[in-house]
Amino acid sequence: MEVIYFIKALLKKKWWIIISTVAAVALAFVFTIGKARLYESNAQMSTGFTIKDQITLRDENVNIYESDVKFENVVQTINSPLVVGLLSYRLLIHDLTSGKPFAKLTENDLKTPEYKQFNKEEALRICQQKLDSLQMLTSYHPAERKILEYMKLCKFDYESIRKTLNVGRLPRTDYIDISYRSPNPEQSAFAVNTLYEEFIRYYRSLRSERTVENVSTFEELVNKKKQELDAKVEALRMFKSSAGVVNIEATSSSELSLISQLEKSLLDEKANANSISSSIQALNAQISGITQGKPAYNYNSEILALRKQLTDLNDEYIRTGSNNEALQDKIKAVRKQLQSYPSTTTTTVNGVPVSKEELLTKKAGLEADLEASNQNRSILEQKIRALKGSIGSYANKEAMVSTLTQELQLAQDEYNKLKEKLNSAIDNRTAPMDNFKQTLRGQPAFKPESSKRAIIMGMAGIAVFMLSSMIILFKEFFDSSIKSPSIFEKNVDLKLISTINHADLKKYSILEVLQQKAEDYDAVRKRMNSFRELLRKLRFEIESSGKSIFLFTSTNSQQGKTTLVQAVAYSLSLSNKRVLVIDTNFCNNDLTLQLEAKPTLETFSVAPEEFSYEKVKPLITTYAVSNIEVIGCKGGDYTPTEILPENHLLNYLQELKKHYDFILLEGAPLNDYTDSRELEHYVEGVIAVFNSKASLKQNDKDSIQFLQSLDGKLLGAVLNNINEDYIDL
Repeated sequence: MEVIYFIKALLKKKWWIIISTVAAVALAFVFTIGKARLYESNAQMSTGFTIKDQITLRDENVNIYESDVKFENVVQTINSPLVVGLLSYRLLIHDLTSGKPFAKLTENDLKTPEYKQFNKEEALRICQQKLDSLQMLTSYHPAERKILEYMKLCKFDYESIRKTLNVGRLPRTDYIDISYRSPNPEQSAFAVNTLYEEFIRYYRSLRSERTVENVSTFEELVNKKKQELDAKVEALRMFKSSAGVVNIEATSSSELSLISQLEKSLLDEKANANSISSSIQALNAQISGITQGKPAYNYNSEILALRKQLTDLNDEYIRTGSNNEALQDKIKAVRKQLQSYPSTTTTTVNGVPVSKEELLTKKAGLEADLEASNQNRSILEQKIRALKGSIGSYANKEAMVSTLTQELQLAQDEYNKLKEKLNSAIDNRTAPMDNFKQTLRGQPAFKPESSKRAIIMGMAGIAVFMLSSMIILFKEFFDSSIKSPSIFEKNVDLKLISTINHADLKKYSILEVLQQKAEDYDAVRKRMNSFRELLRKLRFEIESSGKSIFLFTSTNSQQGKTTLVQAVAYSLSLSNKRVLVIDTNFCNNDLTLQLEAKPTLETFSVAPEEFSYEKVKPLITTYAVSNIEVIGCKGGDYTPTEILPENHLLNYLQELKKHYDFILLEGAPLNDYTDSRELEHYVEGVIAVFNSKASLKQNDKDSIQFLQSLDGKLLGAVLNNINEDYIDL
């Protein structure tokens, strides 16, 4: 349904769409009718970025991404202000020196200050100077600014050239295409060929400068690193010379071996000293025993021999790793044999008796041996300490030499890398500058390019057609009004009993619309006939409801209640029904004013026992139209309960039903006033009127909830003033 709705919305505005489309096509025709015919020339150049040269000395693999970057760099360079500026100089020099200039100045151009103030000789000199030096003109210099202004007059300036110049890579090729369009075919050919020449000249000049700068820079860095490397070598040599070592590792290894030998000799001396000390202790014990009158025996030679054997076995056991079980058993046997000798106080027959003098003599000899052993041990310890100190100094020297060697190696690596870069820069300087070649030279075109006027007009028409259609659709999409019955039922939870279309009631009265004959209506009157038929459907709903007293109300003002009440009254009168219309919309008594009724409602007050229809008749206004009578009100800022007297007319509506078929009341809007809420108690049915142009707000929803609470008293809602295009939606 929404699709049909939007289609009808477009059809409703079809003339706006058609007119705007035709206007766009006409404007496109006007704008293109004076368009100059342009001649296009093309030149192509090969870059060599994606093609590997078979005779090149360098072995390079083609990188697609890097090639794309190179292509983009070349395109941007060609389009740069400097290269395009060089083309501008060449174009201007050609026009100033040739008998067939490219630019055709009009009479108006010849009268401009730019032309009159232009100095041809000075311009030639400056342009040639800028062309030779590859420099751009600057607007800060007065003379150069005049040249720029003259170039703009001749369409040789940067902006004018860029509008007709197109430079880009041909897809999936190694070529760059240069195209230029101008009113002169020879100018187009001259421009594309000259642009290539100036680009090559600028590119090679720029690369040559960079190569020279790179070689100079790398030579300076290499010389600096060479000096640093020589300084590191000299520092290492001076340190080795001052330390007095040539090969620290060999010297350190020999001294460690000597220390190991001296430590073994020291252990032997300590063992010897221990044996002598034990022998001296045994002699002291024997001498003490002789002094006390005990005999002494000479077992020392055997004990000393066993102890020496035990010492040798222990040394051998330790040297072999302390895991030789045979040596361990032998050591245990020698210890057991040594422990079997008697002490100095024990008498044994195997011993040889000795005198005290022999013992003292032997003791003196042993003490002399012990002193000699201690001196040997002291000498050995001094030598070991000296050698260990020497080893420590060698370790420090070795660390220093290692640090200097690492620094030397680092300096050597940096020097080698810079040397390689220098060699590469020198190779690049001697290598070919580039692989650019002009594979297609621009030629003057035989015929101008198509103006594409038909395409432009068609595109303009399609664009405006689509744009206007989209604007209408967006407007309809964001329109929140309840313009169709489907939208009403989707957003308003009320029974829709009728829809009333829009009618031109300014030109025709309601009675004329309702009495119009079917055979004499045109397109406008056809809509009026629809109004009459839809009103008849509402009349049928009212007649078939079984109720006689109705209140017409709305949620907001300007919903068409006054007009609808009149139309319903006229329609009922045409079906021979007597209708009484009472204006109870005190805040806006348009019904009273339009029907020119007497404002008598607020003045009527009769006790119930005195009420009669004869007393109501003076309040009623009658018309030439039969069966319709009206009671008006004065109107004001008050509600029915505030203005109506105690025994007012509304209390007797049931009595008036005896004289009228239908009684119609108009109430004030529910959103702003409480009038309709108070009048609801006096009627049998309520009809809510909604304007299709209105949008629902929060206070409308509150009023709709009140209407829903009326239960059986609410007859339904009427969607008023609806556009005929939306009635079926």
